[in-house]
Amino acid sequence: MKSDWTEEDAAFAERSRTGEQRVEPDRGVLAERLARGLAPTVLTDAELESLAERAIERVDGGWRFRWDRRVLATEPVEPFRFLARVACPVHVLAGTESTVMRPDRARAFAAAIPGATVELAHGAGHHVELEAPALVAVRILELVGASP
Repeated sequence: MKSDWTEEDAAFAERSRTGEQRVEPDRGVLAERLARGLAPTVLTDAELESLAERAIERVDGGWRFRWDRRVLATEPVEPFRFLARVACPVHVLAGTESTVMRPDRARAFAAAIPGATVELAHGAGHHVELEAPALVAVRILELVGASP
């Protein structure tokens, strides 16, 4: 949910409407992109290969990511229009290194929700659940009233 889409974001969404994905002749290129996308987390070669087996598929002409790019073919969303109506407890957990939900945007997001709290996971990127799983588990347990 981006309220600050650039022209590049809009152009990418428009291209995504066709569902076409770039096919790489070399599987290693995609594995390297997968590894970079998890930064600052560093995977062992075996861990990266295990993830790549699930995330990359062979197609005519080479390799591509297994997910459907059409999920990105959306209109820009302005989440701040409805956040004031959120009535349940909310704890926003974002990584300090995220380029998708930057810390300043995470704070603004939480501030727009009545009673919400915000926490920044130091060193984590966008996928906090992969990069700081113990922290996420503790916060979920706290949310449901269980002791960690």
